[in-house]
Amino acid sequence: MGTTISDVAKHAGVSKSTVSNYLNGKFEKMSAETKTAIERTIKEMGYTPNLSARRLPNKEKSKTICLIIPGSLTRLFDSFYYPTIFSAMDRISGKMKYNMLIYSRKEPGNINEMNFLKGMAASIVDGYIIFDLSADDLFFKEFEEAGIPYVCCGKIEDYEDYRYVASDHKKAMADTLDHLFQLGHRKIGIFRQNDSSVVEQTRKRGVKEICEKYAVEESNIRYIEVPTEATDQKIYEIWIEHLKQEDRPTAYIISTAIRQQFQLAAQTLGLSIPKDISYVNIEYYIKKGSEEENQTRVVSKAGMIAELAFKKLLKIIYNPTSEFESQMVPLELTVGETTAALKNHMEEKT
Repeated sequence: MGTTISDVAKHAGVSKSTVSNYLNGKFEKMSAETKTAIERTIKEMGYTPNLSARRLPNKEKSKTICLIIPGSLTRLFDSFYYPTIFSAMDRISGKMKYNMLIYSRKEPGNINEMNFLKGMAASIVDGYIIFDLSADDLFFKEFEEAGIPYVCCGKIEDYEDYRYVASDHKKAMADTLDHLFQLGHRKIGIFRQNDSSVVEQTRKRGVKEICEKYAVEESNIRYIEVPTEATDQKIYEIWIEHLKQEDRPTAYIISTAIRQQFQLAAQTLGLSIPKDISYVNIEYYIKKGSEEENQTRVVSKAGMIAELAFKKLLKIIYNPTSEFESQMVPLELTVGETTAALKNHMEEKT
């Protein structure tokens, strides 16, 4: 049998409740000498707290939250999204003195997996923050029915009966298209990697809204499919194949994840930005320590969304009867040097 909390208390010369307070970060009424003695004893005896055994009887908080992310980790770090999320979560969890787990969900409808997640919530996890939503897979509602705290990052169109924090991707896409249409562009190319994601579905609503405003057929909007598992070389080849077409769009809506390959392909084909083609970076990430480029862009607020979700989750954990307010975070279009009016459009104005 391993070292128990009673063993630690005996060797440190304190009570079990004092050791329990130490393990739960309750140092307010604890002297520095007592804290040091417990810490030294835990190290010397190699004691590892059994969160499940400790928490079930007395309903102590585990001080641990879990992020549920997509099952495929093949190219999780190829975009800036999840590194930004993890960085924001690490920052706020450290500030709140919380631990963070990351769970990679396997597949929809997996009963064993759901039972495992519920089991974690009964033992070592206080609540969940859920990413990669799908309108066809509302598994998080089981958490609500079981009284397990959760917050989703993302907005499912036409569905409100859940707890979420999300960026307003619909308006961001509408503002972006509106800007390009005002410049005279009517054939627009939009990159996408996962047509079934809630972000892509929401953006489609923005596309429809602006096309109707300008009486432009939605067929003028061309989607460029970029597989999530595609290598940088493959992405470059996709852009080369697309940009060399005579009837290609005059403006594009892209993301930071594929911008470099887009620019390289344009350069290879002798196309000038924005003279020959314009682009808007609709998922622009500001990298620390690097100078911002003067692109027409919509800055991602993924980090802010993650921090908001964390704070709202803690409120549910510690005040389960409090009313939850879902929140949409606006995204702002900033006009830079990568978009310009079409020549014929400029001539019409003069």
